[in-house]
Amino acid sequence: MSSPKILVMSTNGILKDGITSWLVSIFGAMNLEGLEVSTIAFEGTKPRIIEEVEAAGVEVIILPHRQRNAKAYYREYKHLLADRHFDIVHVCCNSAMAAFELAEARKRVVRMRIAHSRNTMCSHRVASFLLNPLFQASVTDRYACGIDAGKWLFGNRPFTVIPNGKDLAAYAFSPEDREASRIELGLSEGEVAFGHVGGFNAQKNHGKLLEVFAELYRRNPSRRLFLVGEGHLMPEVEEKAGALGLDGAVRFLGRRDDVPRLLNAMDCMVFPSLYEGFPNVVLEWQLNGLPVVMSGAITDECAITPLVSQVALAASPVAWADAAERVMEGRNRVSDSCASCEVAKAAGYDIKENAAMLRRLYFEGVERCG
Repeated sequence: MSSPKILVMSTNGILKDGITSWLVSIFGAMNLEGLEVSTIAFEGTKPRIIEEVEAAGVEVIILPHRQRNAKAYYREYKHLLADRHFDIVHVCCNSAMAAFELAEARKRVVRMRIAHSRNTMCSHRVASFLLNPLFQASVTDRYACGIDAGKWLFGNRPFTVIPNGKDLAAYAFSPEDREASRIELGLSEGEVAFGHVGGFNAQKNHGKLLEVFAELYRRNPSRRLFLVGEGHLMPEVEEKAGALGLDGAVRFLGRRDDVPRLLNAMDCMVFPSLYEGFPNVVLEWQLNGLPVVMSGAITDECAITPLVSQVALAASPVAWADAAERVMEGRNRVSDSCASCEVAKAAGYDIKENAAMLRRLYFEGVERCG
């Protein structure tokens, strides 16, 4: 068999988000011998993100923006499929809006057409419902990042879970990195660092996060909050932090390339998302031995250790603060991190094993669908 040509893509293009992080991680860990892997970036994508993807061995193809210039995007997408003759089109999505890409792949006789569910909610449910028959008819294989995400998009149809694994060693707690990163962040020995990693968008619910931290800060003014990420709602969140009197206690760190190292400086993570598919960051935090308090709206599949406490999204900031303080009690960072890495590996969250699994599925699928 000649080398399968694979187009693996997100309907959002490549961004500094969970899907792109997964793409970089899994193909960076995969044996790419005998595979040709490409992805799509939209015009205007930041060069540093493209460079990260290319460093993982994935070719980046630039197309017009899917949302801002849909007509041009679909025209160029059709030309791409006609010219390149892919054996596999692997679409990461959270709704049946991916029907357009998959139906065109079916029309072009792409042998293996994968829909990969990455979330448990979407923002255009009516359109997704209307497109669902075309979507399901265009798919040969169904993947999901977790059970809840699979049920959301595929209902009772069978699907394969590909865990969002991690490089376990990269996220394990390091006392040396803790000392260095806390010095970098200006943290004294008595200060307690709360953290969050995620884009500044409505889904991540930063407003709630600030309200929870305001209560934690009221109880103990030696507490600090560090927000990692970027996004269009950052100015609004900065304004709210000021209105809550948290200017000196909240730090906006922007986009960071050293998140695994930076996690060592933290003492607890707060995650009040409105919804998630399988949040990679919650797994990362547990690997580092970090206590986590997260929204009850998030799938508990990611809570693989006792380090995670879930609180109802509508619960008061007082209840959230209480949960954060409880989950931090009696912890031993070194042993918690070691135990979490062992549990994660046993549960299938080792990125090297996930990469080998996906490689095998590609070859088996192309042969089956041939």
